[in-house]
Amino acid sequence: MEVDYSYVIYPNYKIDYFCFMNKYTFLLFIILIALISCNGRDRVKKSNQEVLIENKLLNLFSENIKYFPESYAESTTDTILNNGFRVKIKTFTDMENSVLNTFEVDSIKHNHYFREIISEIVVFKNKKQIFKNKIDDTFLSVMLSDYIINEIYIDEQKSLDTNKLHLITSLCIPRSVNCPVYSILIDENGKYEVLKT
Repeated sequence: MEVDYSYVIYPNYKIDYFCFMNKYTFLLFIILIALISCNGRDRVKKSNQEVLIENKLLNLFSENIKYFPESYAESTTDTILNNGFRVKIKTFTDMENSVLNTFEVDSIKHNHYFREIISEIVVFKNKKQIFKNKIDDTFLSVMLSDYIINEIYIDEQKSLDTNKLHLITSLCIPRSVNCPVYSILIDENGKYEVLKT
């Protein structure tokens, strides 16, 4: 039978090991209690705004800025009517001018910028260019700061019936139904007339 002499050589060996493990267990227990107590119970009844004010972060999240459209957009149409008119319409986004629509939701200020839309119109009658112009607020003789021009399109039936080109466009306040409609009449000599309908 073998005798364990570790008690003789190191009499406190087993006791030191037990104390060592006991200290780390106690330390681990304290850390665990500290982590469990940081669960955010103090913020449960606070609104998001109150928490952001408390942490001095409200200014970072109090404004939302968006652009419509977000990037440059362009479309081109080329239409030939059987009464001799040919119409090229190039519509594109004006990246420098926009209309601001501001509103607030849950104490966050939303700034929506609606970019202006410009259309370049070239009209031919029997293969001869009779009209070329940029359709914007100035052309329509309207200086309304809250309105933007919507798309422009051809009223083909009226154009065929009257032998004048009828273009339809509208000015709209963004996110509203307030959209006055304008008719642009172009005769075979290139003379035009703008009518609010």
